[in-house]
Amino acid sequence: MSERMYRIICLKRSTWPAHPRNGYISDWYMEADLWYWCPNYAGYTHKVEEAGLYKLSELERAGGSLGDWLVEPVWKRDLDE
Repeated sequence: MSERMYRIICLKRSTWPAHPRNGYISDWYMEADLWYWCPNYAGYTHKVEEAGLYKLSELERAGGSLGDWLVEPVWKRDLDE
């Protein structure tokens, strides 16, 4: 079974290449230098494999204010499968 989890992307630390206003979202996203929150809301990493995975209910405890972060949904597979 899989569970939907989320990586938190720190917008204050991430950077994006310049694209025209109508540029494709996947293009700027794939070329971005993204910084993720680490597990337990403790620090930041630019390595996706070190990023924390959060449940939807845990996002309510994430600090910051409007525009500080966004989430990247991922599916976490149960190790018992």
